[in-house]
Amino acid sequence: MDKLGMIEGTLSSEFGDLVAYEFFKNLALSALGIFIPIIIYDASGNFFVPALYLVVKSGVSTVSAVPIMRFLASKGFEKGLYLSYLFILPSILLLRFLDYSLSMVLAVAVMYSIGKTLHGEAKRLEFTEDTTEEERDKRSADITSIPNMGRFLGPLIAGSLSVSFGFGAMLTFAFSMVALSLIPLTRLDKSIEKKSVSFSGIFRREYWKYMPVLAARGAQGIVSVAFYGLFTYEFVSGSFGSGLVRSLDTLGFVLVAYASAWITGRVSRNTIIIAGSTAAAITYGARTLVQTSFQGFLVAFLGGIAFKLYHIPLFSQLADEAESTSKTDFFALSRVCSSLGMAVASLIFLILQPVDVLLAFQTVFVFAAAMTLTLPLIESRL
Repeated sequence: MDKLGMIEGTLSSEFGDLVAYEFFKNLALSALGIFIPIIIYDASGNFFVPALYLVVKSGVSTVSAVPIMRFLASKGFEKGLYLSYLFILPSILLLRFLDYSLSMVLAVAVMYSIGKTLHGEAKRLEFTEDTTEEERDKRSADITSIPNMGRFLGPLIAGSLSVSFGFGAMLTFAFSMVALSLIPLTRLDKSIEKKSVSFSGIFRREYWKYMPVLAARGAQGIVSVAFYGLFTYEFVSGSFGSGLVRSLDTLGFVLVAYASAWITGRVSRNTIIIAGSTAAAITYGARTLVQTSFQGFLVAFLGGIAFKLYHIPLFSQLADEAESTSKTDFFALSRVCSSLGMAVASLIFLILQPVDVLLAFQTVFVFAAAMTLTLPLIESRL
């Protein structure tokens, strides 16, 4: 039986457990992605330390991608999901109970990055393993939309807790949600099929055409979450506003997700990806003009719609490519390239923030817009 299939019109219990796992973990990770840089900025009083955190986090993800994929390939994908807790939970505790020294910030960057990489790559491998090409667009909508309610609620709850009780309460909430996600995880089937990872296979020539696309996804992710969160916290509307920005972004995800999967069944993937990524590039550029809370929220909402419009067919396209060659090799390359995109965006901000903080934010927004425009250019040739 297909793990991610349907049983008499209802979701299979295996898929339901995967959705529950993703929901609870998304509650926490969506909040942490926004608020860890904000917490570090609030404690340090400058933008250098959170920028350094993001550079180190992205760099660790880049260099650890291949070793982590080799571990997942040899030990089983689900072990990566379990092992991620040993890095994510302690990193939250470090933020919750220790003072914000530079060494502590760097330790959190390393541990959280490794935990996130283990979680993300194991989840993608399991999804690709358990779906077929014919159903992948629909399943992509399921796995990215239903758990996205966690991404919607997480920042709202985290922002409210931060305003009412402080960042410590928000971190306690995040820790609890990550721990709670262990319950559905224990009910998932255990994969026993082992894979191999080849360094030459990771950088094979047929993958080169995807490298700019993968790097663009990394730049988009860190700019829309970490940097836009910092920007709204400092210049627009504080903690609650930063959480609301991310929630509105996610609301755009949810509203368009199934529509995107439905449209993809009737219009070519290339057309949807080109249209959606072009619209998304415009919303990244529009962030440079944001001055009010309403503008910040509107851009986030429209950005979420544009992103999800093309992300589902792109996610499916990448999964098809991974299945046709080597899942482990392709997803290792994906993590390396996306992490490089994050690292470059972070370095741009780190270099420019001593000169002019607002200019630094606007530059990374333009950088994300330019990287997003590589998608329609490249997609037209695929």
